[in-house]
Amino acid sequence: MDGAAFLAALQLGDSLFPSGAFTQSSGLEALVADREVTDADGLRDLLRLHLRHRLARADLPVLLAAHAAAADGDLDIVLEADRLLSAVKLAREERVASSRTGRRIAAEAARLAPAPVLTAFADLAAAGRSPGSATVAQALAAQAFGVAAEEAALLACYTFCAAQVAAALRLMRIGHGDAQAVLRDCRPDAAAAVEIARHADWRDPRPCAPGIDVACARHERVPARLFAS
Repeated sequence: MDGAAFLAALQLGDSLFPSGAFTQSSGLEALVADREVTDADGLRDLLRLHLRHRLARADLPVLLAAHAAAADGDLDIVLEADRLLSAVKLAREERVASSRTGRRIAAEAARLAPAPVLTAFADLAAAGRSPGSATVAQALAAQAFGVAAEEAALLACYTFCAAQVAAALRLMRIGHGDAQAVLRDCRPDAAAAVEIARHADWRDPRPCAPGIDVACARHERVPARLFAS
């Protein structure tokens, strides 16, 4: 990765980038409330599950396909990938959260680095004509910013894990030192997730983590919440 692409990846992955991802816990809030996740070890195990059994088998294959399609100018493939990914997000709250975040990423990235497929996707998502999944928006933004596909996939892993760790700091009794250790420990699982995704069929996404799906669905009915998902 050259210097310009590295700086672009830092910008896209920074919490300062206005994606709204910091408002999501992806089921962590419900899992903490149920005492299914109580400490740094539990958080580490949860992130491993997310990376290897959810992102690796659905989000990341779609991201790689959307990135390649954007490079080829193929909006139809991007929209198909967007619909497929939204369809396998079983909890309504998770689908809504992904769309809200994706629309923000696409709109801001299109303003900063306008590219034909990215701009068209942002417009269609804003009009409600495509779900606007966050992962697809990340792929198109990365491609427009000059970040290569596999680096974009690793970036998606990092931003997801960083958002989860940030949520854990608000939800659990975990210190910043332990939080940073968990984030560092995710690196082998992120690399493994991208490798799994490289050999997966993006047209047949198969995320499998039923406990997380249930937690995401239950969160919708929790009377008091810090996070939107």
